[in-house]
Parts: sequence; C-alpha cells; structure tokens
Amino acid sequence: MFTPSSKYFLGLTGLALISAVLYMFLVTPSDLGAIALFGVASSSALVAGFGLFTRDGDAFSNEEAVAAAAPSPGASIWPIVFALGAALVLTGLATVPVVFILGIGVLFGAGVEWTIQNWAHRASADSRFNSFVRERAIGALEYPGLATVGLAIIAYLFSRVFLTLSKDAGTIFFMVVAAVIFGIGFLIALKPALRGRATVLLSVAGAVVLLIIGGIAALSGEREELAVASKEDHYSAEHRECEAKKSKYYDHHANNQVSLRSGVTATIFVEDGKLRAQAIGIKKDVDTITIPRSLGTTVIFRNLDETEHRLVVSLGTHTVGDTGAKEKVGTCTQLTGKKQEQVLTLTIPKPATPEEPYFFEVPGIEGQIKLVVP
Repeated sequence: MFTPSSKYFLGLTGLALISAVLYMFLVTPSDLGAIALFGVASSSALVAGFGLFTRDGDAFSNEEAVAAAAPSPGASIWPIVFALGAALVLTGLATVPVVFILGIGVLFGAGVEWTIQNWAHRASADSRFNSFVRERAIGALEYPGLATVGLAIIAYLFSRVFLTLSKDAGTIFFMVVAAVIFGIGFLIALKPALRGRATVLLSVAGAVVLLIIGGIAALSGEREELAVASKEDHYSAEHRECEAKKSKYYDHHANNQVSLRSGVTATIFVEDGKLRAQAIGIKKDVDTITIPRSLGTTVIFRNLDETEHRLVVSLGTHTVGDTGAKEKVGTCTQLTGKKQEQVLTLTIPKPATPEEPYFFEVPGIEGQIKLVVP
C-alpha cells in the first residue's frame, strides 16, 4: 500500500520524467533543462522510496485500522492523465503554443473526471451504485467530449502530414487514405461478422498509425517553401511590390477578373500606352478623381494595352517612428494582363496636401490621374 507522501512524490517523479522526455524530443536532448528535469525525477523518486520504507512513521489507531480494512475504490487512470496534462503545459511554455493549449485541455478534462470519480466512490458502500452515480453525473458529456478531442487530434495530425508533404504527394496520400477508409467501411457493411472487436482493433490500429505518422511529420516541420513563406510573410503589405516588373509572390495567381462592381467610383484605363480615367456614369475622360474621406471606395483598373500593367496609387509619405525618416504610402493592384481588369479598394483617412498630392499612375506609362480627398 502506498503512503500519502509516497503518492505525492511518485506523482512528481512521473511528471518530471514525462516533461523531460517531451523536452528532449521537442526542444533538444542535450540541453540543461532536460538534465534538471531528470534530476527532479531522481530526487523525488528517492524521497518516495524513503516514504514507502518508513511508512511515513505513522501509527494507526483502532478507528483508522477499521477504516483501512474497508474496501478501497478501484484504480483510476485520471491522476496519470492529469500529470500528462501538466507535463504538456510545461513543455508548451518552452516549445509551441499548440502543446500548451492541448495541455490545458487535458488538465481540465482529467481534473473534472478525477473529481467526479472521487465523489462517486464516496456516494455509498455499494460499488455498483457508485458506478451508476458516476455515469449519471458525467456519462452524457464523456462521449461528445472524447469525440471532439479525437476529431481535433485527427485534424491536427492530418494537417501536419499535408504541410510536410509536397502538393503532389499530399494529394496521393489523401486519395490512398480515403480509399482505405472507404474499403474498410464497405467490408464492415458487407460482412456483419467483422463488426465488434474487429472494428475496434482496426480503429485502434489506424489511430496508432496516424499518431506515429503525424508525430513524425510534426517533428519534421513544414516543407521548405511553406516555412520560408511563413517566415518572410510574402503576402503582407510590406512585401507588396508595385514596380512595373512582375513580383514573385504578390503577382502569383493574379485575379484578373472583377466580380463585385457595386460602389465603384471610377474606372482607370491603359490603352495604346496612355492613361485615362472615367468617373462612374460619365463617358467623358477626366484627369481628376474625387473620393470621400474615411469611406471604402472602389476603383476599377482596366488594361486594354498589349502588355501587362498595374495601377499604383500614391498617398504621400509618413514619418517612421522617431527617426525622422519618411517612407512612401500607397498601394497597387496585381499585375493585370491584356484585356483584363482588377479592382482597387481604398480607405483614405486624411486629405492630401499641396506638398504631398495624391495621384494614380501606371509604372512605365506617362501621365497621372489626380486623386482628390475632400
């Protein structure tokens, strides 16, 4: 029989060991943190051994001896799960947020299950009645909760696999997995004898395989092009290239069609190497476009020239922090192909000044369209 102090220190030993193993796999096996965690595990195991050997130095009274002779509740897995959740929380603090979030979920679920189980064991002296009480208290929440957690884990593991594989390999992997699942489902529906234990074994085997493959993929990281894109943030406004030449990332799969035409203020054309504009409802060319301040306004850019062009709007400059340096403010469309069009949506919070006017232009084309913001 384990003494109270030995239970605490054995739990601390398990927590430290799990944390050390996860730290070695997810951080680095030779780091000082792993050595410290193994040191905590060794020390707590030693103290637990002393507690078991000395029986905590307790002398039991007659009443305590009678209570100790009563049937004890059955073994519970929830303390181990709770310790695993704590280990995941500690590991997530040093590694990635998803491990921390998973640890919080495991801690909460295991804590609720552990509390309900301890309460139910003290409901009466009848173990069957206690099991019934526990089932009535939390049974209706267990299956939906476990299903939600299971689906979330499956989705996450599949996402790690697809982010690690190339686009072609990911497509093949998905088709193979879908075909296997469909085949197993067809056999189970065709052969009722396969239901029951065989179905459970197949499900467990599939879950283990997915866990192994997904874990390896998670440790391997995303494929190179995704890792580079995530690090450099290719599609952010800072990487928007508004020069005449084609941009490697911003112009990738450019959308050269406009589906939403409501709220359009003007249309700007490039035709025969010249820039012109027309206000909405007016067929006459204009050299100035007026849009309201702080309201979303749409401008259509239509390329009628033989080469690709992009529309650029210049919105003055702004000062960078306390450095005094100024940088240009503006935006642009993607590179627009021949006989194609794109939309540019603007929300301008302040009017232009005579020193820094606003205007539309097309790199490589002479001329500008003045932009007025009252």
